Amino acid sequence: MANGKTICTLCNYVYDEKLGEPRQNILSAVSFEDLAEDWRCPECNSAKDMFQPCSCVSLPLYKQTCVAHLAVTSEKQNTGIDPKTSVGQLVAERSGRACVLEAHGIDYCCGGKFSLEEACRQRGVSLDEVMNQLAQADQLKSDVDSIDWRTANLRDLIEHIVSRYHEPLKRELPRIAALADKVARVHGARHPEMIEVRNVFVRFKTQLELHMQKEEAVLFPFIERMASEDVMPTLVCGSGVEHPIAVMTQEHDEAGEALGSMRQLTRDFAAPADACNSFKALLADLAEIESEMHQHVHRENSILFPRALALQCKDSVGVTAR
Repeated sequence: MANGKTICTLCNYVYDEKLGEPRQNILSAVSFEDLAEDWRCPECNSAKDMFQPCSCVSLPLYKQTCVAHLAVTSEKQNTGIDPKTSVGQLVAERSGRACVLEAHGIDYCCGGKFSLEEACRQRGVSLDEVMNQLAQADQLKSDVDSIDWRTANLRDLIEHIVSRYHEPLKRELPRIAALADKVARVHGARHPEMIEVRNVFVRFKTQLELHMQKEEAVLFPFIERMASEDVMPTLVCGSGVEHPIAVMTQEHDEAGEALGSMRQLTRDFAAPADACNSFKALLADLAEIESEMHQHVHRENSILFPRALALQCKDSVGVTAR
């Protein structure tokens, strides 16, 4: 799931191996791992161990680094973005905006119901700055926006969620759990927080695996039936889709809390000075899982679930919702 970008945890400078660093005569295609051990951040002079994998996975290569880290002009721009729009809706409209919101710590999946204005206030960041950066992201043409999942066939959307997010998670969760256990056993005496990280991840893994199983066995097939049958179906208990969606949304919130706890325990997934390669690999994996989960939950909370509820509430508009 690596994207070739590594971010400085102090100044947010992004080293992109596809770009290199012309200011230091570093050519493109030079990976971060291949940089000299005494290499320093060109912006703040931090050492390599202050970097971690960048979670800006949704944006392609372009002339600069991640949009979220570009300089913003002091003149206020006409962005065309309504600050009253929910952050979940903003990303649903253009998924490339996710990178900007993540860089500012704005939750667009579980916290996607908050307006951009409110989300910026909660995080203590400049609304104008975020809106300008979102406008810059909108100017980029990204492959991730080639399909508008707000209007795509619901079966295609569900297949996308399963293949793009569920299947990789099923493969990765056991591997990362084993790595977390190894790091906790080897480094737990000096870094007791990693014992707690292991415990939180084990619970996270168990709950998420069950969660995905319930979605694939019950909720997703039911939504597909809603979209394809002339008569609105009901579940065995006689209820509609609103109850399982409420349960899945609550479980998304719990997964988000677990990820937030692991981020806090590891100080934003920053490797300590004595971290071995396994320790660093675990922190990189956790950062990437968090980023993938943001996009995964956003696809469900802000796109799939509202479309399913719309089908149930007003079947007369089902032609466009399906």
